[in-house]
Amino acid sequence: MTRVCSAITALAVLFLFLATAARAQGQSAGAPSNDDPKVLLQRAKDVMRFGNVAPDRVLHYHAGAAAEMNFQSDRSYPPFFSAMETQEAWLDLQTGEEQVSTQTTWPGQGPSPAQSTVTDASRAFALQDKNLNRLPETSMQERYLNPWTAIHDWLAAGNVRVVGRERYRDYERIVLVRSTPAGEQRLFLDPKSGFPVKLDFEEKHYLWGQRHVEYVYTTWLLNSGVMISGANFRLADGATEISQTIGDLDTVDRAAAGMPALPADSGEKAEAWPKYLQPIDPQVTQIGPKTYLLKNPGYQEAVTLVGDQVFLFDATQGDERSRKDAAIIDRLFPEHKKVTVVVSDLAWPHIAGLRYWVANGATIVAHQGAREFLQSVVDRRWTLAPDVLERRRANAKMNFVGVDAAFTLAPGITLHPIDGIGSEIALISYLEPDRFLWASDFIQTVAEPTSYGWEVWRAAQRDGLHPERTAAEHLPLTLWSRIEELAAKQ
Repeated sequence: MTRVCSAITALAVLFLFLATAARAQGQSAGAPSNDDPKVLLQRAKDVMRFGNVAPDRVLHYHAGAAAEMNFQSDRSYPPFFSAMETQEAWLDLQTGEEQVSTQTTWPGQGPSPAQSTVTDASRAFALQDKNLNRLPETSMQERYLNPWTAIHDWLAAGNVRVVGRERYRDYERIVLVRSTPAGEQRLFLDPKSGFPVKLDFEEKHYLWGQRHVEYVYTTWLLNSGVMISGANFRLADGATEISQTIGDLDTVDRAAAGMPALPADSGEKAEAWPKYLQPIDPQVTQIGPKTYLLKNPGYQEAVTLVGDQVFLFDATQGDERSRKDAAIIDRLFPEHKKVTVVVSDLAWPHIAGLRYWVANGATIVAHQGAREFLQSVVDRRWTLAPDVLERRRANAKMNFVGVDAAFTLAPGITLHPIDGIGSEIALISYLEPDRFLWASDFIQTVAEPTSYGWEVWRAAQRDGLHPERTAAEHLPLTLWSRIEELAAKQ
């Protein structure tokens, strides 16, 4: 019995030795056995066949993308509508510059005129009439969708290190890390084949504080002598925000591509956010004895005083805008003792100031159907850059009032659900002493009839309101007679 066991043990050892040798041979033949990031990135470059693109040629491809409008759809939960993008792109592997020309189709609009974005490893520019205008950091999304630019940029970075292995999409991947001005990024490489699998990082966000963003590269195909990822995705906190499909690909002569040369990097930092999110100082316009409009280039809000209580209609853009609004309120109404914020609509930039007011004890009034979403905004933990609510979380609680029918908020102020098919879970506010109607985001233009404008007019008719003037987040003070004229044309 002992001799049999010894024989079995010897065979097991032999098989283990042979398996280890086979693995080692396989590694030496196909995959690097060391953890040198330059070797790993060069391998990715080789398997993607960068070398098949001649130095005087650039990659040229067409793609389609669906960009989920989670921040401004008609509900705060899926399904969201998508902006459908048709793209044509050129990538110069010698310089790393990529130009993407995009036409966008929105519900009821488009395709739009083509808009061109040019990027390098750290900057994005809008190309307009041969002029290059610097874009905010958020405009780098298209570049991150492309694994070719990812490998190019990481090879040029010089500060890449290997931090280990992690299981992702059913297989173990090699994880590389590098530091950038916006924070640490991770690149996942497949040890079997060398291909990039995803790029991920924590990204600051004006409403959620930070989100875990992943750019996932899939469906690799041989096309025109190079390997391309035919399907690429941007995910934020696990939810797909962009789905891109690459179609035909070829190479074209660099001179024929006509790509502009980017200026030398001056080291000047780009704006973190687009203009509509920047908390530029609001301009104050009085429209009643105690009623004012607060407007900056991104958003307009309204504020009024009844007794010793201030009513703010919408809180946009974030903490800094809300701090500026609060300072204006203190100056206009030094006698006020309480603030109530009316949330008219749930588009993310429209409610980005909510957390500030909750932290400062304001009452929040919104459509009853908005409660769960607004609570999720308040409950979100800001860990990357704690805001005022995060710093006061132990004592901060949302005092919420839900509205689902005509509601008297205070003497002379009533709230009304619009309740059109395109304006569910949205409110308008009527300030009877001023004969003024706050139209939320649902009248944006008076140049022509719109379904949103008609739904606001219909809600006012339904509830017996008789305004003389109206305004909204993107609409200046306007005579109500103009809204009636437009409604009569529909």
